[in-house]
Amino acid sequence: MQQSDIGKGRIIGYGIGDFGFNLFYTGLNLYLLYYYTDILRIRPEIAGLIFMVPVIWDGITDPLMGWLASRTRTRWGRYRPYILFGAPIMALSYVAMFAAPLLFPGAIVLACALSHILFRTAYTIVSIPYTALSAAMTTNSGTRSSLAGVRMLAAILGGLFTAFVTLALAARIGGDNIAAGFVGVAWIYAGFVFFLMLIVFFATAEPKHAGIPTPSLTTAETARFLRSNQAFWILFLAIFAGSLGNSIGQKALVYYVAYIVGDPDAVGIILTATLGSAALSVPLWTFLARQHSKRTVWLIASSGSAAIALAQLLIGPTTVDALLPFQVVGGIFVGGFAVIFWAMLPDTVEFGEWHSGVRDEGIAFGLNQFALKAASGLGVGLLGLALGAIGYEAGSTQGEGTQFGIRLITFGAPLSMGCIALLAISFYPVSKDMHARLVRGLKWRALRRS
Repeated sequence: MQQSDIGKGRIIGYGIGDFGFNLFYTGLNLYLLYYYTDILRIRPEIAGLIFMVPVIWDGITDPLMGWLASRTRTRWGRYRPYILFGAPIMALSYVAMFAAPLLFPGAIVLACALSHILFRTAYTIVSIPYTALSAAMTTNSGTRSSLAGVRMLAAILGGLFTAFVTLALAARIGGDNIAAGFVGVAWIYAGFVFFLMLIVFFATAEPKHAGIPTPSLTTAETARFLRSNQAFWILFLAIFAGSLGNSIGQKALVYYVAYIVGDPDAVGIILTATLGSAALSVPLWTFLARQHSKRTVWLIASSGSAAIALAQLLIGPTTVDALLPFQVVGGIFVGGFAVIFWAMLPDTVEFGEWHSGVRDEGIAFGLNQFALKAASGLGVGLLGLALGAIGYEAGSTQGEGTQFGIRLITFGAPLSMGCIALLAISFYPVSKDMHARLVRGLKWRALRRS
């Protein structure tokens, strides 16, 4: 097993940042569509489009941010300054997503759309340098697995906290005015996330690894890096497909529990149990990723997740007691998926560098972030459109056909997209031994040039 080449303090200080990112993004993914449809009473088709339109904007800003970060040179490094100076903008824009529709009641849809785009832009400015930092901090594949493990544990705990606390806290703050309660929660989360970003900045560093030069890049060199990086594009497809299925299924689960299980209050319990099992599984998946082929670990995690989705689709559990065991076991496999793709992504940087002669972490992580955000945004958008297509009416008793549609969406989407991800990742070429050879070869190549 490869020994870590950076201290535990740096690993933990870096990883806890994802607790903050997931306070924001899980809040957006779990509750913003509900906030639009059931509190602001925006039609689900329109609410879905509010999520989908920013995906087009992400397609521009995410790669652009990666391109820009790779070319940034400061005394603090390439990526850390964006975490420090972008954090307050990101925090305030999160509050604006919930507050803007209340401040402009005559233009609610426009206020929702613009504030949503603003937040996603600010999130891009901070999150892409943050994720790229893991590849810059170390070239040790085992250490990268540890970084991914701590990150995902923090991310899942952030999601767990959001799922368990948000609705209750909003009700406590707002009382009868639940919209004001959501704004109050957003302010609390914003302050805490800003504090976490300060910790990330001061706990991390961007060392210059021996044999890994960081010259200024041209656009043509970045294009060459991407063209020759088969490993990255395979991973990109698998991440997008798997994340799209998980996004649709997770968001649809809120509607499934409310209208088919018939117990809306159980949503928090089920989400908490699911995320809790995922969090508990992270050390296991991290250990497996350090010890064995990362591709094999992905195949195991995704196969298990698809099997659980298939079982739920066929059985259609209609009580909390029947649904909960499936969700808990499914959470274990989702934890594996979350750990492994972040452990695999940095390794594609060296694969691309070896084949192209160019190293560009920023563009790889920028495009990956776009895949995740596109999957999330499209997932919510497609869910909104699908709910409209099956005749969903907020707050009403759903007909038999609508209930079947909710079931098909909740479990069929993760199953079908998971199978696509499995097929893609079976062609992933980077093994642990290959990556170690790539790192040694790159250092040897750099010494010859010097």
